[in-house]
Amino acid sequence: MSNSTLKVGIVGLPNVGKSTLFNTLTNSNIKAENFPFTTIEPNTGVVGINDERLNILDEIVHSGKIIPSTVTFVDIAGIVKNAHKGEGLGNKFLSHISEVDLILEVLRDFKDDNIVHVYSQINPSVDLEIIRLELILKDLERATNLLGKYQKLSKSDKNFKKYVDLLEKVISVLENEKILYDNDFNDDERIIIKELNFLTGKPFVYLYNIGDYKSFYKGDNFYLNILLENELSKLDDNDRISMMQDLGMNVNGIDVLVKFLFDKLSLIVFFTAGEKEVRAWTIKKGTMAVDAAGVIHTDFKEKFIKMDVLSFDNFVKSKGWQNARDNGLVQTVGKDYILNDGDVIIVKHS
Repeated sequence: MSNSTLKVGIVGLPNVGKSTLFNTLTNSNIKAENFPFTTIEPNTGVVGINDERLNILDEIVHSGKIIPSTVTFVDIAGIVKNAHKGEGLGNKFLSHISEVDLILEVLRDFKDDNIVHVYSQINPSVDLEIIRLELILKDLERATNLLGKYQKLSKSDKNFKKYVDLLEKVISVLENEKILYDNDFNDDERIIIKELNFLTGKPFVYLYNIGDYKSFYKGDNFYLNILLENELSKLDDNDRISMMQDLGMNVNGIDVLVKFLFDKLSLIVFFTAGEKEVRAWTIKKGTMAVDAAGVIHTDFKEKFIKMDVLSFDNFVKSKGWQNARDNGLVQTVGKDYILNDGDVIIVKHS
């Protein structure tokens, strides 16, 4: 994962709601003038994450500038059978998701006679298997090509032998039509699998596009009415709240989805809050203070001395740094401190 943003690839068969989901994500983007939705390419967008804690912090420090943490979504053209061979522009678009942190697979689980299903039947289990097989076959093609390359390299440099051994194991898993992420690799092997950007080595979330109003999740499955969420995203705040109340909805499904994706990848957020800006930063759970400082700026990691840390709740209760210091609530920590979700921090560096 990059320092500043979680990157999610959206895949699925044609006509399952992928583009509507992508448009919904962009429409429901957090209202932050400092971070508008941006389109990098026609199928890629960066979306600010709706986190009410940012507004609360800004009410205390009065910066007037809020910068949320972000998710980059990559909308891949509809995958069809034989996409791994390049059918339906499959090769080009499969290559677009090689750099993502997580694959969000959209599955159609609603009936609408006006929207034709590419294979004439509504069966998300069948759709899932079609896409899974295409990704497996794409990985198998890549693994076979890489094996030949590393076999040659290992003849003159024995350090490449570990790549050869791993690729033979990878090919065996893929030939049995299994995805790499769910299989038994050790930590060192997983690092190499990630380095080689295998598609099925990434975590998956399966998003079922349903006709019911309420979104929910179970295991790796997330259930969402994409069309309804799209309609909600186009309304102003008052109308959206009114419509959600009429439907008995307590929470925006898109916000729940983004939180779900964060949890799937064990991501948390920490904050910086001062006169110039209030900003959210994304890190993995278990990140040490020195590495979190490096997310803000590489110099902060290299020249790290210490870090002042205050929990979000204590920051709010104290109405800022000064009262918190006076009451002994600020922790001064070293490089090895593990950040918690919601920590507000100041980095001290040389």
